[in-house]
Amino acid sequence: MSLYTRFDHYNPPIGPDGTPYEFYEALRDEALETDTPIGWSEVYGGFWVITGWAEAKEIQRNTTAFSNAGTTFPTYDTPNDRPLMLAGSDDPQHAKYRKFVQARFSPGQAQSFKDRLRVVTNELIDSFVERGRFDLADGFTNELPARLTAIMGGLPESDTGLYRTWVHAAAQLSVAKSGASAAYIRELDEYFQAKIGEWRSRPDGDYMAMIAQGDIDGEPLTDAEVKGFFFGLLLGAIDNTSYLLASMFWRLSWDHELRRRLVRHPELLPSAIDEFLRFYSPGISGRLVLERITLGGVTMEPGQQVVMLHQVENRDPREFEHPDVFVPDRSPNRHFALGLGIHRCLGMHILRVEAQVMAEEFFKRIPEWRLDPDRPARWYAGQVSGMATVPIVFPPGGGLPEPGWVPGRESAHA
Repeated sequence: MSLYTRFDHYNPPIGPDGTPYEFYEALRDEALETDTPIGWSEVYGGFWVITGWAEAKEIQRNTTAFSNAGTTFPTYDTPNDRPLMLAGSDDPQHAKYRKFVQARFSPGQAQSFKDRLRVVTNELIDSFVERGRFDLADGFTNELPARLTAIMGGLPESDTGLYRTWVHAAAQLSVAKSGASAAYIRELDEYFQAKIGEWRSRPDGDYMAMIAQGDIDGEPLTDAEVKGFFFGLLLGAIDNTSYLLASMFWRLSWDHELRRRLVRHPELLPSAIDEFLRFYSPGISGRLVLERITLGGVTMEPGQQVVMLHQVENRDPREFEHPDVFVPDRSPNRHFALGLGIHRCLGMHILRVEAQVMAEEFFKRIPEWRLDPDRPARWYAGQVSGMATVPIVFPPGGGLPEPGWVPGRESAHA
């Protein structure tokens, strides 16, 4: 049986390193050996799985045959069951919405957050640096994206736990279609209704006030449209970034040579972050087939679902030399972790700045650390995936270890 047949992005086989990448490499190798860059999975009623880089490029560029109405699969539960704002829409509607907000995500805007990001990163490090052990995925790599989302959106920073809960409900609980996410979606809706009046009346300056007070083609945005932007901000800014950062710090926790190279040469961080995106691509992308098309040796029919498995496409040796080797200064690096074409990730500049600032500040405070030998790291699988826990040990207080420091002897209650 082909590895495609029972492929399930929510339940991939986990290998001895705690990740599904051994399976992904095997799927990639099967696709190359059998010349099948596209295969059919029977899970969730059936869908096409794309593992070839060239085929994924064609799908992302062909907006006539493929619609973003299938961007999540199985479909996320959303407020009012509306398609995801931007990510779930096609042109011309998508172009109007994107033009309306894109200035808020420019390279210059991303750079403007640097100072605040450094402050928040150090506040988070302060909260655990004396302990000598900590799960970076619970209060650090998941908290910084939520805090930045609040800062840029003009949302209460004290509510970051709520934002993460709602994202988890949409991304995980809705998949089972058991109704488990309904209470959380209602909670999000009630929160929104309590906030929208404030956003519509306060002086413009932050993202949500700009959205609530804005207009497109002379027409004010409806409450449903404002809610769509709010929910889209939470999903786009928190989920992907959190799991990329967790996977990045997990790798740096055991790849001491790579970590020390980046500590010594921080100028490599921008290119290394793109290599982390390629090597540990956090998200997949879905499309709905609109018209009959033959691609990669298969014929797709209207109404069928496509899932582009970027974790495999970004290790296609037809595009990437030595694809299973992490090369921090890889160039060119034309990965699809941030998408391609009209749906290229709106927040890509902000994500890169977050990752760079977080790494720089962590390297200064805790240059030496490693995985906690008593607590295994755990993978999180789904439409967005990455490390769910990254327990580490380090010299209490940070800095370089004293002679004789033995990892794991820190307080078990830390």
